[in-house]
Amino acid sequence: MPGRSPGDRLVFRMRFRGGHVILAARGHADAFTLPLWREQVGQAAEVAAGEAGALVIDASRLEFLSLRTLATTAEDARHYRSEGVEVCLVSPDSEIARLAAGDSRTAHLPVRSTVVSALTAIQLRRQTTARPGRRPARAPEIVPDVARSGQQRRVHARAAGDSVVGGDEFPGAVAPGPVPGSYRG
Repeated sequence: MPGRSPGDRLVFRMRFRGGHVILAARGHADAFTLPLWREQVGQAAEVAAGEAGALVIDASRLEFLSLRTLATTAEDARHYRSEGVEVCLVSPDSEIARLAAGDSRTAHLPVRSTVVSALTAIQLRRQTTARPGRRPARAPEIVPDVARSGQQRRVHARAAGDSVVGGDEFPGAVAPGPVPGSYRG
């Protein structure tokens, strides 16, 4: 089809959320549209750098995303990261995440399933790196309590020194209970 351009097959929309740039793409990201893809990602990364934000590439409405485009995006993300711009790709397609994680060229490119999860991950990463010496949050450790003579077996969930007592109905389970310091009305 003569006269067709990459812009006929791939369109972009740039939005802003809290100083971060969200570049939404729609259409086909393949070898034909790769120069347009790189141009648009580059422009969005420049805007993100000016805002001291991150770039989230929303590929959730793409009909096709080639492995070559994915590898190029990872390569460009490495370059932008060295300039202080974090890049994250959003795709609800689990195959894209699996391909990105399994290929050495793309393994370092973060892939999230939603824009919200990408922005949350970026924000959490920035909070933990902004506070040196602070340990990142981790899941509570769940360990069974050792029954002492004459006592019933109980299960505790330990998080930052707090305990939540569980019942004996389901051995190994943690029952809901009041959180220390919570209001009871």
